[in-house]
Amino acid sequence: MGETFTREKVARYSSEFSGCMFLIMFIKLSVVYDDYTTSLSIGLGLGLLIYNYGYISGAHLNPAVTMAIIMRNIPDFPLSDPGQIIMYFISQYLGGIFGGIIASIIGGEASAAVYPTVFRSEDDVNDGARLVQAFIGELFFTYLLCTTVCHTATDKRQGGNQFYGLAIGLSLSLGIACIGPISGCCLNTAVWLGTVVPALITNQVEYGLSDIWVYWVATFLGGIIAGLWFN
Repeated sequence: MGETFTREKVARYSSEFSGCMFLIMFIKLSVVYDDYTTSLSIGLGLGLLIYNYGYISGAHLNPAVTMAIIMRNIPDFPLSDPGQIIMYFISQYLGGIFGGIIASIIGGEASAAVYPTVFRSEDDVNDGARLVQAFIGELFFTYLLCTTVCHTATDKRQGGNQFYGLAIGLSLSLGIACIGPISGCCLNTAVWLGTVVPALITNQVEYGLSDIWVYWVATFLGGIIAGLWFN
């Protein structure tokens, strides 16, 4: 327990919390108030957070990225430290929820209502083909995000580069542009949880959450495949 909560590791958890908090705020507010450059705003926002917190925690800011790093089993994030791994997940999810609530206070009910969903109408709820499309989209673009992290931020051959944050952020922007209309481009279960909780609190989940499996299974699977494929 003592090794899990050293001063250095608490700083890491705090960075993951803060980074996820701001990421969800960027998403909820930009979707409502940024009419033309939403994907770029969110992607550049992620890049900013990576540059801010990367030197402290690695700036995973995404359980799928954490899963990819677990598969990599690098010295900075070893499998032999399960306490740290668990605290990263907890910090990301708590930060996401807190960010969603703060964004909803700032942006009102319109921001509270923003969350990724496959269902845009009543007909979509029973549309199996649309769910499969969304699942495949979330899987492949989560893989793209996580493999970009692995290539630009975990390999010593790329050590010292200053483009890693921009590359990772732009991979998210591309995902939003490509599959945003299909699945909402979540790629991150902390984003899903952090955006859905305020929508639930304000009773703005119109078509239910039966598509939850798309966002949790596809994103974790994408992260696992990215880490293993890199290895």
